[in-house]
This record gives sequence, C-alpha cells and structure tokens, in this order.
Amino acid sequence: MEFDNLFFIALQSSLMLGLIHGINPCGHSWLVLAPFVSGEKNGRRVSILTLSFVLGTALACLAIGLSLGLVSTLLSPDIRFWADMVTNSIIIILGLILVLRPDLLHHHDHDHDHSDGHRDCRHSEPNNQSECKHTHDHHHEHPEHHCKTSRLSQVTGVGLFTIGFINMIIPCPTVAIMYSYALESGSAIYSVLVFGAYALTTGIAIGGVIYGIYRVTTLLRKLQQNWIEGAIMRSIGVLTIFFGSYSLFIDIRI
Repeated sequence: MEFDNLFFIALQSSLMLGLIHGINPCGHSWLVLAPFVSGEKNGRRVSILTLSFVLGTALACLAIGLSLGLVSTLLSPDIRFWADMVTNSIIIILGLILVLRPDLLHHHDHDHDHSDGHRDCRHSEPNNQSECKHTHDHHHEHPEHHCKTSRLSQVTGVGLFTIGFINMIIPCPTVAIMYSYALESGSAIYSVLVFGAYALTTGIAIGGVIYGIYRVTTLLRKLQQNWIEGAIMRSIGVLTIFFGSYSLFIDIRI
C-alpha cells in the first residue's frame, strides 16, 4: 500500500511537472522549439515540427523510464535502500536550491546583438559628413541573422525529433523526482508510466505554447520575462522537496 501511495504521488507529480515544465521558458521546453517555428507562416509545418519534437521527447522519456526501471529490479534491497537515501537527500537539496536560487540551475543569457552595422562616423572630419549621413539611412540589413533564420527554417521533422530526443536525454534537475522514483520503484512498468505521464503533459504544454506563439507572437516575449521562470522554478522546488521528504520518510520508517 505504501509503495502504491508512492507510485501515485510520483505519477501525479510527473503530470504536474510535465505541464509546468513544458510552459517554463528553459532549455528543456518550448524555448528550444520556438526558434524553428516562430517565424513560420505555414500552420501545417508548425504542427509537424512541434509533433516531431514532442515525439522525440516522449520516446526519450520512455527510454529513460524503462532503463532506470530495469536497473532498479537488479538492485538488492540493501543497495536500493542506501541508493534511495542518497538520491532522496540529493533531491531535497536540489529542491532547496530551486526555491532559494532558482536561477542557479537554470540560467539563460538573453543577450541579443542589436547592432545595425553602422560605421563609426567621425563628424570632425568634413570629408566624412556626406558619407556618414547615408550610413544612417533606415535599411538595416543583417546578413548573419538572415542566414541563421534561413537555416532554422530549413529544419525537418526528423531533425526536430532528434533534437527533442537528445534534449530530454540530458538530465534536468527539475525532474529529479522521476529519476529518484524510477530507481526506487523496482518495476520497469511503474517507472515507464511515471515518465510517460511526464511526456504526455509536457507534450500538451509545449503544443499549447507553440500554438499560442504561432497565433500571437507577442506571447513569446511575455513568457520570456525573468520573473516567470523564477516563480516556476520555485514551485518545482517546493514539489521536489515534498516528494523527496515523503520518500525519505518512508525509507527511514521501513
């Protein structure tokens, strides 16, 4: 019964984490996909690219869940106990870090180069006045930016699927709950279900955000405000501390 309770808590936590993590503007969510679809005018292509990214993420989730679940079945009760103690302690520490310093684990530089390629005009030199006047006309061409945009727009569904898969394989501290439970579960099926629940709600959240970006491009700028990510990181931190403490309590009591 206690194990079933832990499973249901982990399952519910994964469903919630998937939703808030899919919305959170971090390197494991819609922010990775947005550059490839934000300038796209073809709705069908946006749908294909989004679905490809989500499927890649989902497959990686299931692969991780299955792998960790199988590993947990090979661990002896004694090894599993100490592994649980260590991982749950780490989870609580990660949760505290997310609450106290949300930018420490998920820090993103939002520096953008807005230089217009203007030449340095020295107005003290008379011969340069005419030339300077024309260099400030309003045709700011960004060949490098245009080149990058063109390359991004040429990405295929297979490419986004690969990006989604690799992106999820890279460990993210905000989903430490799922890794901990998977190693503790002793069941590949339960582990896959927990990761699958996360993949499902993450896909829904990412799809919703990308649709919003496609329909209302200003949403992208609104969701990239720093306070939103901080609030989301803190909420995940509280959830992480709760699950880690509950799991640690069960281990000690047993």
